[in-house]
Amino acid sequence: MFDIVMIGSSIFEFWGKPNWGKVTIANHAIRGTQSQDWLCKAIQGQLDNLPPSNHLLIYCGSNDLIFGHSPIEIVNNICSLLDKLDLIFPDTRLGYFSILMCPQKLAAGQQGAVNEINQSIKEYCYGKYDYFHFNNYIENNAKWFVEDGLHLTNQAYLMLNDKLNPVLTQWVKSDKIIDHLLITG
Repeated sequence: MFDIVMIGSSIFEFWGKPNWGKVTIANHAIRGTQSQDWLCKAIQGQLDNLPPSNHLLIYCGSNDLIFGHSPIEIVNNICSLLDKLDLIFPDTRLGYFSILMCPQKLAAGQQGAVNEINQSIKEYCYGKYDYFHFNNYIENNAKWFVEDGLHLTNQAYLMLNDKLNPVLTQWVKSDKIIDHLLITG
């Protein structure tokens, strides 16, 4: 039994196996996936074979913007995904990582959309699921991103491991929802 199983897109996939102290992790993220991909997988029973875990951590929605989906569509997909995962894994705590504010989103004029999506999902999660906002560490600073302005550098992942270790260790040990868990610098 793992403490955390991660699903989502490349931001999680490229993290590999995060170093969050003694927390055991299985990373099943897939680059290029969108929220609707994960929702379809959940509906079709393709996530039933995830390894058993106490917590499921989700990161998706960023690629949806790249492919032109509206914030409303993205929010609906993610909220539906969370609810479907809750039905599939009723004894598993669900956590959603906010969409990264990155130079690529800024250059595409999508900063407002990212904020709208993150705020809507944060409100939806209140009292039901855990919500993690960690943009304060990244601060849309190009030094944390590779040349594409979307994906994180190895140094960014190391920094996030350091910052997130105590937060995710607390999450794994807690037996109640941590409403609006904001990860701040």
